[in-house]
Amino acid sequence: MEISLANAKKLNWLWQDEHEIEWIETFIQAVDKSGKVCKYKLTDEQKALLQSLDHKNVISKSRQLGISYVVCSISLRRCICHPNTTCVLISHSQESTNKVFAKLKQQFYSIPDIIRPELLTNNRQELSFVNGSRISCQTAGNKDLCRGDTINGVLHMSEFAMWKNQEGQMQSLMQAVTDSATVIIESTTKGFNLFSTTYMQARNGENDFKPFFFNFINGSSLFIPQYKLAVKSWKARHNGKMLTEDEYDEEEKSLAKLGMTPEQAVWRRGKISESSLDAFHEEFPSTFEESCIVSGSSVFDNNKVIRLQQAIVQQNIKPLSLDKIVGIPQVLRPHVSNRNLKVWQIPKKGIRYVLGCDVAEGLGGKRDSSTIYVSDKDGVQVAEFKSNKVKPYEFADIIDAMGRWYNKGLLVVEKASGGHSCIERLRYDKKYMNMYKYKCYDEFKRTIWKVGFDTNNKTKSIAVNDMREWFDKGLIDIQSNDLLEEMKTFVAEDNGAFNAVVGSHDDLVSACWLCIAGMKSAFWYPF
Repeated sequence: MEISLANAKKLNWLWQDEHEIEWIETFIQAVDKSGKVCKYKLTDEQKALLQSLDHKNVISKSRQLGISYVVCSISLRRCICHPNTTCVLISHSQESTNKVFAKLKQQFYSIPDIIRPELLTNNRQELSFVNGSRISCQTAGNKDLCRGDTINGVLHMSEFAMWKNQEGQMQSLMQAVTDSATVIIESTTKGFNLFSTTYMQARNGENDFKPFFFNFINGSSLFIPQYKLAVKSWKARHNGKMLTEDEYDEEEKSLAKLGMTPEQAVWRRGKISESSLDAFHEEFPSTFEESCIVSGSSVFDNNKVIRLQQAIVQQNIKPLSLDKIVGIPQVLRPHVSNRNLKVWQIPKKGIRYVLGCDVAEGLGGKRDSSTIYVSDKDGVQVAEFKSNKVKPYEFADIIDAMGRWYNKGLLVVEKASGGHSCIERLRYDKKYMNMYKYKCYDEFKRTIWKVGFDTNNKTKSIAVNDMREWFDKGLIDIQSNDLLEEMKTFVAEDNGAFNAVVGSHDDLVSACWLCIAGMKSAFWYPF
């Protein structure tokens, strides 16, 4: 079949990699949710994804946004346009693998004969072409995948959060990837796991992956038929009236600010009635943090945390600038300038303050930070310090300066890590007397009072639960967005321990519950 000069020029234009979207929309037909074959029109989210893909990508998403479908499309295009290309599409279950392979074949046979390559094989869930390219659909299991393979096209790891051997499989697969390949790890989050860790590290710039997040609000174009049915059902039950924004609950009002329409709100209510709010958050999240919520795992109410973060933005709550901080000790001034120290209120005469202090080793990098949480007697946070580059002996000087500045406030210093040396320096070198103590007994049954907060499973559990209670009851007024971010990823583990999820930190959370422990105690030593 002869091709006109105009068509030849257009084909040459479409074959260029920067026109990947146009190639897909020109040559591939899709099957819509009603089963009809139609021209494949990518959604705005799918286009944004294709235009922004990097070498390594991690996608946290809501369900049913068509990511697998578009991955099949780019895999076909690359195998057709670039000979000797290998693409591997991996699903979490055999059933899902079967569905992906069916989508792949449907798209392949929708391509016009003139450009569709001849197949060498079409079995064992693999398409191989005469140009040396192939696309393999596989299932993640307990055995390592792609040992000995070279993946130079697309590697798609679908619903990665549901894989059984996440760490082992990722290690095996990444060794098979070349620099020219596009790696796409994609999943609904399903709580805290290697997927959520990889995504959080990518978002924090701590690994090589590029993060993407797509929520149910942005993916509205794929759900229009469902929205219409939900609206029809709603009106039938409410005398033909549609839900209005005035009738939204607090969470719906927050979602409306993200762009949720009344039609989506009605659909959302229907989905929640079929399962639960937690289940909806997991399957159709509006934020990444919401997608991480597994009922019972998150210590703090993440919805309340998010509302507080929004309030901080709306009320324009910001730390004071250095020129507005009156009477600050000289040793603290550089830390205000470099944002280690944030001050919302300067000390007020006659007010008692408590300082919770979590001491780290000060080794920098991705390691833990030394933190201070300062509260007045009414539970209002007035200041915060955070740095992972300050050594314990330097941190003691900072604690001393902050404590004396805040009316010789009560210091609650955790003894773990560098806390011992910090306490010694404060007590004996700095002569700081107003410090939290705990009671213990020696071998002669004598009562001994020791300075500092002794952290063990029992004392930490009590302190964390006290913080949760105070937070739930509104007894603390948190000003710090950094602390609220840490609270989102602070969880109760299966063994009953409280920790940040892998890839996150809880240093400010620790300083906060230490401060609350001091506020609950009767200790106060004027000096």
